[in-house]
Amino acid sequence: MNDVADTLYVSTGTPDIDAALIAARHQLSGAHPLDDPVLNPG
Repeated sequence: MNDVADTLYVSTGTPDIDAALIAARHQLSGAHPLDDPVLNPG
């Protein structure tokens, strides 16, 4: 699991797993900020 987290950190240029997951979601094609439950919880 640490390898996956390290890959996310490097590929997204972020310092922690929460930021890396948010950045990765937004890098996916068709991603929209309002579709992200972290940024728009309800």
